[in-house]
Amino acid sequence: MQLWTRRAIALVLTGGFLAVLVPACTIHIRPTDRDEIEDEPAENEPAERPDEESEPGGGSEPDEVDDEPLSPEEQAYEELLNVDPQELALKTMATSYAAVMVASLVESHVLDPATIDEAAIDSLTEQYAPAGWDAAHAWMETPEAITLAATDGIYPDFACFNEPYVCPQTTECPLSNGEQAFCMVTSCHKGACPWCPWELGNLAFKSVCVYGCLKNGSHVAGAYILVSHWGHGDRHCTYW
Repeated sequence: MQLWTRRAIALVLTGGFLAVLVPACTIHIRPTDRDEIEDEPAENEPAERPDEESEPGGGSEPDEVDDEPLSPEEQAYEELLNVDPQELALKTMATSYAAVMVASLVESHVLDPATIDEAAIDSLTEQYAPAGWDAAHAWMETPEAITLAATDGIYPDFACFNEPYVCPQTTECPLSNGEQAFCMVTSCHKGACPWCPWELGNLAFKSVCVYGCLKNGSHVAGAYILVSHWGHGDRHCTYW
């Protein structure tokens, strides 16, 4: 009986000693082991779905699409399409009338194309430009001009940008208030226009570029550029 009692006491003491030692035992994890464990998803952590949005509500915000403003060229083209067709035709024809008249008068001074003086040609163009515009404004009032404008449609001709015309796509004419009228090419040709009483021999000029100039949707001016064999000439404006 005493032997059994001593064994029972020994077992109780051993169990209590182990109970004290177990909580004091610490497991040290090497840094490499910790990285490997952190990369593994937790057992109870729900997996993230790739199509879920982090914002409340779960739905994605619609993309904002800003309306891009029109370029000056696009704006001018839209405005030209809204101009009265007869008005656009009449003013375009009158501008061509002035341009061809000036080019013809300048070329009348060319005796030998091989000896053209570029500075002299530019000076003559400036000299004859006012007379060309005066003649064009007077021609606009004639029955012939009004009849032609009523029957012939005029639209921006994008072929004018290429050979053999090589017209600048746009230009500008200064207004009296200090602002600018934006001008879009409306017509071009190499020889004399059908309603012009002059011949254009292309001795100094290879083409004529005609422009309609608008401000706030109104056709306020006309312009032309005479393209010489050595480059673009100056822009010449008139106001309607």
